[in-house]
Amino acid sequence: MVRPVTPASAGFRARGALVAVAALVLLAGCSADGEADAGASASPSSSVSAAPSSRPDPDAPLDANQACAAMYVDGGKTLEERIGTALVGASDGLDGTSADQMHAMAMELGRLEPRVPEEFQGPLEKIRVPFLQLQEALDLADGGQVELDIASTVAGLKEYEKLC
Repeated sequence: MVRPVTPASAGFRARGALVAVAALVLLAGCSADGEADAGASASPSSSVSAAPSSRPDPDAPLDANQACAAMYVDGGKTLEERIGTALVGASDGLDGTSADQMHAMAMELGRLEPRVPEEFQGPLEKIRVPFLQLQEALDLADGGQVELDIASTVAGLKEYEKLC
C-alpha cells in the first residue's frame, strides 16, 4: 500500500496501514518474545565466563538468534515496537520530532542490515522503505507529497518474523 504524504500535518494520513503495522507489531511481539527470550537466555550462560567489562562489538556480525533478539528482545522497547511508533507518529503529521524519529529509525535499520545473516537482509530492506522514502523527500526539500510504502514495512516485518 502506497500512501501520499505531505510535510503538513493534514497530509500524513496513512492510518489504516499504520494501524495494521501497530497490530502486527503487537501480535508479532507477543508470539516472538517467548522464542527470542529462550534464545537470548541461552546465550548469556556462555558469555558469563567472559570478562564483565567486555561489551559486544556493535558492528560484529549477528547469527540468526541474535538477529531475532535485535528485533524482538533487545532494549527497553523493542526495535519492532519503535518501528511502529515511528510510523504512527509520522501519520499524525510530520514535525521535527517525528522526522527525527523516522530518520533515527532509518539509520538504526541501516546499521543492522549488514550485520544480520543474509536471509534477514531482504526483509530489513523492505522494512526500511518508508523511512528511506521520507529521508529522500526531506533531502530534496521540494515540499511536495511523499509516497510512503507502508505495505513494504508490513511485508518485511512478516518475513522477518517467519525467520525467527
